[in-house]
Amino acid sequence: MAGEWIPYDVCLPTKPEVLELVDATGLPVDQVVGRLTMLWGWASLNSSDGTARMSVRLLGRVCGGDEAFWREVERVGWLAIDEDQGTVAIPGWERRFSKSAKNRAMHTIRAGEAKAGAPTRTRGCAKAHPVVRESALEEIEEIRSSSSSSSGVAALGWEGLRTAWNAGPGRKWTPHKPPDGLADRLAEPGWVEEAHEAIRRLPSCRFFTTPLTLIQFVKPKTVGLINGGQYDEAKAAPPSRGRPDDRPPPQAFAGADAEAFERTKRAMAEKLRSSGS
Repeated sequence: MAGEWIPYDVCLPTKPEVLELVDATGLPVDQVVGRLTMLWGWASLNSSDGTARMSVRLLGRVCGGDEAFWREVERVGWLAIDEDQGTVAIPGWERRFSKSAKNRAMHTIRAGEAKAGAPTRTRGCAKAHPVVRESALEEIEEIRSSSSSSSGVAALGWEGLRTAWNAGPGRKWTPHKPPDGLADRLAEPGWVEEAHEAIRRLPSCRFFTTPLTLIQFVKPKTVGLINGGQYDEAKAAPPSRGRPDDRPPPQAFAGADAEAFERTKRAMAEKLRSSGS
């Protein structure tokens, strides 16, 4: 038996997001929690990064519920539905459900047991399910709260930023993976909040003649320049280099110049006739 597992918070039924789903759908809390647990468990077995090629209707057949239910789950920040790509994704997967996240949790459990002098291996079920001490619970809670809280990654991290970006005037970002350089920006204190403000200011940036791309947006200074008003003014038009069509027409001859021009024309015509005879 593989012993597959996912972190489960015993406070999940009273989480604000779950209670919001109960109010929005009219379903009992146990049914909401059951469907969410089925979603996370299915994804743990069938996805390496929390993204699966699946329609919302098929998701309902696998985990229960209809499209309206899973749309509500998306609204609270616990699911990302991409109809164009035909995929569903779980925000904060790397921090909560990935193998590295579970390895961190198990490492904390073992470290807590070793510190307390408890044996790491026992018989029967205890071998597969070691006692979770307080320090391990704190680690697991840190992992899940950073991804599931409405003020955490779902709202302020990559998934929240991607949702806000695609709702704005910039060029839409369809990949689920973030652009290069975003990890560095997310590590900067306060950058996420400034980025959301910059997205809201983009419609007033007349400097950009084509939709801004997310790759340009996450460059080191772009957000600060947008919020500072550096792109509010339209780009100055380049100086004209001149074209043949811009040249003025030739001036018409008048007076003595016109007479001399006519004599020259007649002389050249006469010369051509003589050479041809």
